[in-house]
This record gives sequence, C-alpha cells and structure tokens, in this order.
Amino acid sequence: RVLETSLKVTPEVKLSFLASKGADLGVDYTKGNFYGTGVLDVMDMSLVSTSACYGLNSGLKVGGDAAYNLSGSKGLSGFNVGASYTAGPLFTSLTVSSKSAATIGLLYKVNSDLMLASQTVHTSNKVCDVLGVGAAFKAPVGTIKAKFNSGGVVSACLIREIAPKVVMTASGSVTGADFSTFKPGFQIAM
Repeated sequence: RVLETSLKVTPEVKLSFLASKGADLGVDYTKGNFYGTGVLDVMDMSLVSTSACYGLNSGLKVGGDAAYNLSGSKGLSGFNVGASYTAGPLFTSLTVSSKSAATIGLLYKVNSDLMLASQTVHTSNKVCDVLGVGAAFKAPVGTIKAKFNSGGVVSACLIREIAPKVVMTASGSVTGADFSTFKPGFQIAM
C-alpha cells in the first residue's frame, strides 16, 4: 500500500508526504532558475537528504545532493556535485561523487540526423574508464544507434516506427570479434 499526497503552500513551496515501506516528509522549493528539495524519513528518523540545482541563462547548470544519517553511524553518508553546459550543438556534463569518481559526458549534434556521444569515469584506481562511445543516425529505415565500451562490447540497434504509435527495436551486441558472445534482441512497443 502506498499513500502519497502533496500540498502547495506558496507558489514556490510544495510539501509532500509519501508512505510505503517507510514514511518521508518532503519539501520542494522553486524560484526562478533555482530548484531545491529536502526529504526527512519521519518513520525511523534515520535519514535526511537534500538536493539543489541552479541554471544560468548562459547554458551552465550546477547542482548537488547530500544525505545525512541521523541514526546508526551518524554523519554524511553520501554526496554528489555536478555541472552541465549547453552551447549550440554541444552538451557537456561533469559529476563528482563521494565515492571519489568523476564522470564526464559529451554529446555533439553534428546535424539533424547525426549525434555523437561519449561517457567516461575517472577514479584514483583507473584513470579513464570508457563507459561508451556511440552515435545515433536517423536513416530512411529508422534510427540506427551504435556504441562501443572499454570492455570491448559493441552494441547496435535499429529503432523504427512500423505503424502509428508502434515502435519496433531490433538490437544486438558482441564482445570483440567473438561472435559466440552475440546477444540479439527484439521488441515491439505500443
């Protein structure tokens, strides 16, 4: 059973309550380009968490989140900070976590038919781990997507609308040139 309700106290402030396996009291605050949240576990009084994001008109957005344990091993249990920047066809992002990992994402829209993207993770143990380098191309037969990661896995798919509101996806992945690892996929979504 789930109970969820919210109340807009002012145009900027919304209070919420969510009860499922626990019970959380939340507050959301929005003013201009700023958005902030706070959540308190009111059932066990064990955790409080918060997040904030601010967007500048220049295309830069900065934000972060944090969680604090109120019981057990009291103290800061985790945090993340991040930023993204959009300028014309380029989108970049950087997130840093309390687990000492930095993730960098890049997306470049070459034209209306072709996008290129990459995502890398950087830690003290591994200077650069390529999560993926990929592309998406809008072809006459549908959208073709392909991706390669540092584990040597190559993935590709074709996404095509075969009827109004009916989308077919055919996909496959293989590790290196070892076609015994080939994994096919097929989906129709309505």
